[in-house]
Amino acid sequence: MRSRAALFTLALTAVVVLAGCDALPFPRRSQGEKVWRKHCANCHGINGSGDTPGFMGEPYADLRDEVWRTGGNDGSMESVIHDGVFGKMPGFPQLTPEEVRAVIGHIHVLRGERTSGTSS
Repeated sequence: MRSRAALFTLALTAVVVLAGCDALPFPRRSQGEKVWRKHCANCHGINGSGDTPGFMGEPYADLRDEVWRTGGNDGSMESVIHDGVFGKMPGFPQLTPEEVRAVIGHIHVLRGERTSGTSS
């Protein structure tokens, strides 16, 4: 019985130590990445390349390049995320303004314009 308690204590100590460490087995995801994975990655891909079965070859599906139908600035992205693109992409009016800004920030990360640690 004593060895079970020692094993539990050791395991709990390891969890506490790992919680303060950047080398966790599962990475911490930003709010933007979480929303991206839930609403955007199915079409645009996890990495934003657009290389997904339904959108491979669609020039505007790759969000990492400079080819943007409506412009790649933050205001244009906000409108497209909220309203969609007729016949191409659904809108997501249910997202809060904070979630939309977080997704835009994540797109900047995917494009290499920001690091995942920056928020705006």
